[in-house]
Amino acid sequence: MNFKNIVNICYGLFLCFAAFTSTTISEGEEMNPLTLDDLLKFNTFVGRVPIDITSDGNWIAYNTQNREQYEGGGGDSIYSKTGVMIEMAYGTVWVTNTRTSEHRNLTHDWGSSWAPRWSPQGTHLAFYSDRMGKPYLYVWNRESDDMQEFASATVQTFFGFEVPKWTPDGRFVLFKSISAIDTPIKEESEENKPKISPKPSFVEVWDWPKNRFQKREDESTQENEQPKAIERGRSNKNMVIADTKTGKTLPLMKEYNIRSFDIAPNGEYVAVTVCLGSETPDAQQQIFDLYIFPLPKELSEVSSTEIEPLVRKIRLAYGITVNWSPDSKHVAWTTGGEGGKLASGNAYVVNVETGMVRNLTEGLDVDLGRLYKPPLWTAEGDALLCIARGQIWKVPLNGDAVQNLTKDFEFSAHDVFYPSEGSTPLTVNNAITINTYDHGFYRLSLMDDTITLLHKDEHRNVHAGRFHQDVAEETGEFIYVMENNQEPQNIWMSDAAFESPRQITDINPHLKTIDFGTSELIEWTLEDGQTVKGILVLPPEASEKNPAPMIVSVYAGEDPSTQINTFAFGENIGGAHPGMFVSRGYALFLPDFPVPKIEPSKQFSSVLLPGIDAAIATKKVDPEWLGVIGHSFGGYTVNVLITQTTRFKAAVAAASIGNLISGYLNSGLGVGWHEAGQAGMGGSLWEFPQRYIDGSPVFHLDKVETPLLLIHGDQDFIPFEQAQEMFIGLANLEKEVVLLKYKEADHWQGFWSNEKLADYWERVLNWFDEYLKSEKAN
Repeated sequence: MNFKNIVNICYGLFLCFAAFTSTTISEGEEMNPLTLDDLLKFNTFVGRVPIDITSDGNWIAYNTQNREQYEGGGGDSIYSKTGVMIEMAYGTVWVTNTRTSEHRNLTHDWGSSWAPRWSPQGTHLAFYSDRMGKPYLYVWNRESDDMQEFASATVQTFFGFEVPKWTPDGRFVLFKSISAIDTPIKEESEENKPKISPKPSFVEVWDWPKNRFQKREDESTQENEQPKAIERGRSNKNMVIADTKTGKTLPLMKEYNIRSFDIAPNGEYVAVTVCLGSETPDAQQQIFDLYIFPLPKELSEVSSTEIEPLVRKIRLAYGITVNWSPDSKHVAWTTGGEGGKLASGNAYVVNVETGMVRNLTEGLDVDLGRLYKPPLWTAEGDALLCIARGQIWKVPLNGDAVQNLTKDFEFSAHDVFYPSEGSTPLTVNNAITINTYDHGFYRLSLMDDTITLLHKDEHRNVHAGRFHQDVAEETGEFIYVMENNQEPQNIWMSDAAFESPRQITDINPHLKTIDFGTSELIEWTLEDGQTVKGILVLPPEASEKNPAPMIVSVYAGEDPSTQINTFAFGENIGGAHPGMFVSRGYALFLPDFPVPKIEPSKQFSSVLLPGIDAAIATKKVDPEWLGVIGHSFGGYTVNVLITQTTRFKAAVAAASIGNLISGYLNSGLGVGWHEAGQAGMGGSLWEFPQRYIDGSPVFHLDKVETPLLLIHGDQDFIPFEQAQEMFIGLANLEKEVVLLKYKEADHWQGFWSNEKLADYWERVLNWFDEYLKSEKAN
């Protein structure tokens, strides 16, 4: 539901921030408003694809992505027409020489390329690309500039972190492929290709009361086939090994639901996690089998054989929190993380020779589970290092007591710096480097637990961790990603002592003359005494004499104020991007939205309205002209709010829920989401029927006075009927409501084609202009 992936970062008491345009603007240079074209050209680092540095620190490889050539999903909206998951579609692979500042785009006009990984020697780069119409593995020879293609196995990954892995000798590459019978290329016939039209064919408009129901086009029906029963853990995914010497490939595991794989430091074994799905239908707990098997020395034509898992039904989140010991004799993991509702958060190890599993933290009242971060090993391999509650915990293998190494440390630890493919953190004089939620870098001694400040940048947001940092093992140099509200994300580099940090990349030079407005941090107090914060972004012309109409972007349960030092406050082209609103004279309010876990919707207005009053108190916001927008659970938040208050003159709810009862009985969300997830019903429909009625906006539409624009994709996992029920209910009550149904469109607008996205933004902005500007002018 939540695609923003907000990071919980503790900030100081910043009360006001200046404009977050580039600091490199020349004096007198004219500033420009943000356009959709500017956002289509905006480069980002591809989500959850790790950056990578060679062991000598001379070269880095990374993935950037913009939307200029983006076409959206290939019918099912999850994968592009060539079979690339949309999250990585239209990515470009870059390499940069950190010594000479030479930048090179290896995959210009290749389509979608992603997941670059250097060989251990730093001479070759493996990555994926659909250059030839399907995703294949490619290996670039940096020294000869040759490109090797492995077209005998079609790549298919779902997450960006599913990258190719090199064996220590730099000869073999492991990667995931999909069975050939399941990789049809979707070709568009001439009659099915989109045609330019003043009234786009990809959206149906249901309008009330202006035009009643517009005639809808007939939709082709699909055969109602019964799904075949599939054995848990089986799928059409294969584990393939490629030989860069011979150009051959060989499947090592065939037709398993492979999630992650890691090669042992000695290169003799590979550990593979296979996803079995949810433990129970309503538990929201993923379980995995762990397989260990030897790697071949030479590839043969012998097909892979069936193997048995070493450990069964491990409670993990994404299945990537596993790690080899330095001596390759053990594999460790922590259970839990987001998506692991039943997991205990314990640390485990298994002896790969005997199969003996040990729980190293049984009885420890600390959840060590992390979503993306595995436990790290000490260099000696005698203990694990885990991060939990903002502290670093040492878990010995010999049964000794677990130690909190940072119990007296005043800041919360965020990550330990370690090589992206390594099992241990970089150790300097028996000390490790950590970064903290206050964006400082510290050195922690493993001998006496002393902590020394290395570097701190109070004006920049540091991104480290599994995807945004790496270590050059030979030189001890670090790379990491930084940004602030004046600068988009870029890669930075520092020596081991952090004496000379420097910016390595500049991936968005075209934004230097864009005017994004100014921002302030707003605070208010709830009736229970709780202090809440929010970000108020103001257009350049807003003042006490000229207060701006304000749009509130809502998502109950989120804390956007933690993004105050993040470029565009963490919003993007598929969300409530501040630049799209402030460039058109709107203020944008991004409020924190703390709500209880049980029946959260009852508190929506009591939490939000005091925040709106606090924004109005700046006198730069017009109290009479307020709008509200939300997506997914934020769309549900909008639907609830307009039944609780009439203060908004216009509302937009995208991919929203309107009826918890029909959702519980017929929804892709599952009963777990309703009972224990965001809906917060605390139990089944039959245990708490009144809660489901109270929390369903469709039962309270008679209270709505706000014109509502509903937006939904026909391939959203939230059924279109959720928006349809809201529309029909409001139309029957003769309320102002419009429903947009986008065809071949997924849950999030960010996955839609540029044509659909441009149409979406035009309609959203026109909706607010009609109710917040034209009426104000009258």
